[in-house]
Amino acid sequence: MTNQKLGFLSSVLCKWHAQATLIGKYLLPVLLLIRFVMLGAAVQTAWLNDREEFLCSTQQPGCETACFDAVTPLSLPRLWTLQLVLVLAPGLVFLCYLIHLTNQETQVQRGNDEVKGHTLSVYRACVAFVIVVEVGCIAAQWLLYGFELSTDFSCGRSPCPMRVDCFLPHAWEKTVFLRIMFTASSVSILLNVVEAVCMLRAKLRRTDGGETLQSGSQVEESVLSRLLALWHSHAGFLGKTVLPVLQLVRIVLVGAAVQPLWSHDLKYFVCDTDQPACSREAYNFAFPFSWHQYWTLQVVFVLAPGLIYFSYLVHLLVTQKQSETGTVIKRQSLWAYLGFLSAVVLLEVGFAVGQCFNYGVLLPSMFGLYTHRCDDIISCYFSQPTEKSVFMLIMLVLALLSVLLTLVEMCMVLKTKKPWKKHEDNRENSIPCTEMMSNDKEEGDA
Repeated sequence: MTNQKLGFLSSVLCKWHAQATLIGKYLLPVLLLIRFVMLGAAVQTAWLNDREEFLCSTQQPGCETACFDAVTPLSLPRLWTLQLVLVLAPGLVFLCYLIHLTNQETQVQRGNDEVKGHTLSVYRACVAFVIVVEVGCIAAQWLLYGFELSTDFSCGRSPCPMRVDCFLPHAWEKTVFLRIMFTASSVSILLNVVEAVCMLRAKLRRTDGGETLQSGSQVEESVLSRLLALWHSHAGFLGKTVLPVLQLVRIVLVGAAVQPLWSHDLKYFVCDTDQPACSREAYNFAFPFSWHQYWTLQVVFVLAPGLIYFSYLVHLLVTQKQSETGTVIKRQSLWAYLGFLSAVVLLEVGFAVGQCFNYGVLLPSMFGLYTHRCDDIISCYFSQPTEKSVFMLIMLVLALLSVLLTLVEMCMVLKTKKPWKKHEDNRENSIPCTEMMSNDKEEGDA
């Protein structure tokens, strides 16, 4: 192959296209984009005023709230948001893995080494994960709603004094979107199965353990590639791929699912009392700090150490002195990376313990509360307790998963890097980074 220079992004895209078939390159990304646009532009609008337009033939406080929770245990737009985020996550993990391999190619360009990767195996694992997620979400959708939503239904949940008739708005429109999203998920499963079969055939054609990725192509070194190289020189596989995607998934869930779910909490918080001040004080007593605000703070605080770490890497690259060696810079950034991981663990554990201590794991459907503004103990009913309990569990599991993966990452870094030991500087590492850049420039001019 002829020697040619590729940009960093071009090299990553070339690796992706070398593994995927026509289905993975064109059909699956377009289908995923269509589903995202449909979810944001059409589906969310159809369910926008769902709770406000839901009516039951009763005036009993809390009955309508309980019946709405019965008919909508998990809102379909939020179920589809969760589904699409989980479907997108494996692709982002694979992309991070390709960035890691491209960065390795940049580091060995000066020698005769070869970069070996397992891109086909990682790609096949991502496709398999997508199939499992699609099948699981289709099963959940079928168990909760079937294939049709009815306009009216009978509800006998407590605290309703008897069975009452309730009416769901826009039932036919929602049924249409229900079937469209089911069809899109089925097509996605079919295409991913075909893609997996093609990957299996490709594996049978490749008998070696890994693919040699270093060929005649060279990757142009930029500030971004140098920043990634410094980060990747310390991070393990989890730190390069899974952990960044996990944080991105949580950000999307908080913004696209959690915030809309908790946006009208006070409006639909109903108590069996005629004193407005009593209901407001009972709400403040039951929920002194809103859940979506709590998780927003958690996401922001957990991201902060990572942003500080990357700012420190930029500082090392921009303000490096002629006397500083590459080994010194790497050792400084290694300790900064370990500090970043330690801060993430402490923050995740603190927020998870705070969630369990203050609110428990699941939300009850009814609260028995007493405040000084109320004459007696009153019963209050919280809107959509089942769906909110599901997201409480999801956010808690994501926090615990982040703690576990971060601890594993720390153990792997400590095992491989051994920062407490002073290694002899290699001749290549002892060259100042600025001198290495000047040598690269002279080689390029030659």
